Parts: sequence; structure tokens; C-alpha cells
Amino acid sequence: MKDYYPIGCIVCFIALAILAMPVTAAINTIPLGGTAFIGEEGLDIRATGVTTGSTIAWFGNANVQTGAPPTTYLVDDAGNYYIAPTAFTGKTGPWYTFPGRKLAFYVDEPSLTLQIYDESLDFQVVGTTRWVPKGDSVGFRIVSNIYQMKNRPGVASAPVTIRIRSPDGAEYTSVSGNSLVDIPVGTSPYSTGPVWNTGSYPSGTYSVWAECNANSMKDNYDIPGKTHTPVEPPGNLLIQSVNPLITSSMSSTTVVPLQTTRSVPVTTWPPVTLPVTTVATTEPTQVITTPPSTPTTSPTQPPSPVPTTKLPAPEVLPVIGCIGAGLICLKWRGSG
Repeated sequence: MKDYYPIGCIVCFIALAILAMPVTAAINTIPLGGTAFIGEEGLDIRATGVTTGSTIAWFGNANVQTGAPPTTYLVDDAGNYYIAPTAFTGKTGPWYTFPGRKLAFYVDEPSLTLQIYDESLDFQVVGTTRWVPKGDSVGFRIVSNIYQMKNRPGVASAPVTIRIRSPDGAEYTSVSGNSLVDIPVGTSPYSTGPVWNTGSYPSGTYSVWAECNANSMKDNYDIPGKTHTPVEPPGNLLIQSVNPLITSSMSSTTVVPLQTTRSVPVTTWPPVTLPVTTVATTEPTQVITTPPSTPTTSPTQPPSPVPTTKLPAPEVLPVIGCIGAGLICLKWRGSG
């Protein structure tokens, strides 16, 4: 029994070594009904029923059972097959054995999109909103159809690498201790979570993009949005402590040349021109030229008419009446 003990240990060690082998070794194997992407090379498609020297057919809109396929290809090596862009672009969908007309595999256009998120403040860095306050944590979301590679035997995900180029031109393969190489993408969208603490990194504009080169697909099909995400200079991520929108707004209102020169139309800068026209010219004119509003001093008003006869005041009439009545009574008594 002692003689078998070393042998048993060796067998167990070999078995553990086999189990520890990378599962990505079969990423080039396409199962029956599996999906291959344009640009992939070195594919083993024998499990789909395709053999070396046989023919595969693409029917497009034609009837698979009765129609004539518009495109057929002779397979030179079923264990080392290339989904060439020149041959398969525009011919995506199911491919069949021919003349057997049995489904073999699918061909699809790869698609890849990278979304950058400020995980500290929960917003997406996109378009003009590309500023991340220095010290915030950044994460990434990968939206892609290449996650379907996980359906291949022994494969759990598709490898996607995120690349970051710093303002001084250096490229990072990891940030804050987290690797960015061959991120295992098994869903879409796939989130990395907060993997980059920007506090210890230089301020400035960064270029961030993602790519997938599984089975040399990027080397053979280097198309933005397909096997890598586009990024235009100077970059798509700005890390700094000061909000660039506030900085630019303040500078536009405090630049001295714009306030002292006349290169800008007068209507664009009312604070400069309005005091000159409204205070210095219009107000004195109104004080001098406005005539008095009292009608008695108006030179155009005619004089009031003067009456030719004057009537006695109303309070004098009773006195005159009493005197007249007394005179009448004296005269009447004298005559009696």
C-alpha cells in the first residue's frame, strides 16, 4: 500500500493542475448554434457540424429549405477558421451547412460602448459634462454584445480591456490597485463599480476607451464602436478641483479688454454705453425745456373778460329795501 501512496499524490496533483487551467483556452471554440463575430480568427467550428473541405451557406431572405443561397464559402480548415470582414460584412445572421441546409452557427457584428460614471456623485461623464471633481471615485459600464462569448464551452465571459491615457501621455493598466486588463464581461451592461479613486492622480484631461481583441478581432476589424470605443483628442474625462464651467463664466465677465475697447457692439455691453446716453444728455434737456404746467402763466391763454356793469353785493339789497319801505311809510302818513 505504501508503494501506491506517491502515485496517488502525483495523480491528484495532475488533476488539480488540470482544474486550475484557464477556462479561456476554449474561447475560440464555436458550439452548434453559437455566435462568431466578424474579425475573429483561429476559430474551431467543427462542433457546428462543419468539416474541412465542406461548404457553408448564407441564405439571407431566401427560403432555407427550398431557396438558392446567394453566398456560399468553401471551408479550408474547420479547426482554424477566420470570419474575415471582407467575406462576412453585410452577411450576418445564421449560416448553414450546404447542401445539408442545417444550422451551423451565427455571425454577428461586434459592438462596444464604454460609459464613464462618477460613482461618488452618481452621474455619467458624457458630452460636455466630462468634469469629475478630483477625489471622486470613477467606475465604468460596458455595453456590448460580445458578452455572448460566455456561451462557448468553458468560457464564462468576454475579455474587455479599459485603457486610460493620462495628461502627460502615460497609459495605465490598473488604477487604485484594480486591473483594467481583460475585464470579464458576462452581461450587458456590465458595471465595474467604483474602481478608480482620482484623488492621487494628476489633474488634467484623460483619454479613456475600451477594446476587445479576443481572437485578434480588433487587429482584424479595427472599427470604432465595433471592437473598440472611440475617443477624440484631447480626451473625454477632466479631473480637477475647480468646476470648469464656473471658471469660464467668471473669466468672461472680468476680462478687462472686453470692457474698455469698442470692438464689441454697443448693444452687447449696456453697462458701458447706457450711462452716457441716458444721464448726460436726456435728463438736463427735460429740466430746461419742459414748460410750467400752471395755466395762468401760459403765454397763449387769453385774458379773462371784465364786466361793464357791477351789481350790488347781495347783502346790500335788504338794507336798500328797508330804507325804501320807510320812505314810503313816512310819505303815506304825511299825506294823511
